[in-house]
Amino acid sequence: MKERVVVEDAFYIRRMWSFSRALDLGLVDEEIERGLLVSLGQRHGERVAYIAMRLGRALEFSKKELVQVTVAGLLHDIGAMGCFREYNGDPRILERHCLSGAAIVEDFPSGEVLTHAVKYHHETPDPKFSALRAPSEVVPIMARILSLADRIDLRLKRRLSSRRERDEILEWVSMETGRLFYPEVAVAFQRVAQKEAFWLDIEQADLLQIALGLLFGKWLLPAMRELEIGFTDELAATFADLIDQKSQFTARHSRSVAETVKRLARSLGWNEERLHEIYVAGLLHDLGKLSIPKNILDKPGPLDPFEIEIVRTHPYYSHRLLMEAGFPTRMVEWASHHHERLDGKGYPFALAGKEIDEGSRLMAIADIFVALTEDRPYRPAMTPGDAIALIQRGAGTMVDAKLVEMASRVLL
Repeated sequence: MKERVVVEDAFYIRRMWSFSRALDLGLVDEEIERGLLVSLGQRHGERVAYIAMRLGRALEFSKKELVQVTVAGLLHDIGAMGCFREYNGDPRILERHCLSGAAIVEDFPSGEVLTHAVKYHHETPDPKFSALRAPSEVVPIMARILSLADRIDLRLKRRLSSRRERDEILEWVSMETGRLFYPEVAVAFQRVAQKEAFWLDIEQADLLQIALGLLFGKWLLPAMRELEIGFTDELAATFADLIDQKSQFTARHSRSVAETVKRLARSLGWNEERLHEIYVAGLLHDLGKLSIPKNILDKPGPLDPFEIEIVRTHPYYSHRLLMEAGFPTRMVEWASHHHERLDGKGYPFALAGKEIDEGSRLMAIADIFVALTEDRPYRPAMTPGDAIALIQRGAGTMVDAKLVEMASRVLL
């Protein structure tokens, strides 16, 4: 029983770690950084999670609490993208992203704990530097930890820090204790920071494995696991909305693709388990699009060659992120092969013919159909009939001719 719980917790952190990387892709964008008034830097979520976990260990958290504070670190900025469009350039975005993030994680496992940790992660002992100006007695220890971990990572360069830089950070924490940092967390950081390995760990590419080792010991997780119904659905829907909110022209794109591909698969007689899987894959098919700068997504005119190259990378990042999260291989392929073509001229994997399975072929048709029937910055939405007619022109080269014929009956 204990071993099963450990595996569940470890896989949960692994999945959330991957989605945190997706958030970082979306937030490392000059427009979003300008809105937040800070430069976040790569891997911000996972580094904050690692620092928070180490502080939790120093404060003698239980294993359950360590899992919770790690996940809170991974998700602490989840509200930033959702409120970015409305509050871009407005200092109130710090307050709004805390409140928005708290609302998002409310239904996640340990939702009440995560909600308060995320809500208060920009609070400080001195209210002048706080986002919500909450009194200290309502700020839980996990939020106090995140507040320090967040500020430490924002101060760190994206390279191995020197001894002088580390000493400067330690001096800064000491000077700001009682103003920016809560005393008990600052004391814990002073202890953790004496360990050379702490600083070396932060810069390692395999920080997830380092964190799992510290939490659960030295053992390996399976590469993937079957899709479970419940929390993963909530997570997928949450990220579908975050993906689509990045552009003003894709308000429901991911959900519409998921609904459309499920209708197409049902018409082929897929069983309920596979229908659920392809629906979740549809929600997450554009996860890698978080890496595309907003000014490219919303560009009113044609993209230049360099911008096209950037856009063409997004299925690759969808593939990487979903594989790292441990989704079944078939679901990863359905989600990330939606820009492949039967003639081998698609991207980013240049698959051809039989290399593209039925689910991926359905996803490609659903994605094209939904995109054509949505308003975009460079053209108005097409009618469903016009969209199907355009898709039919690529039958046999771009998309599967028999599946397009079926789609014309189902979608019109």
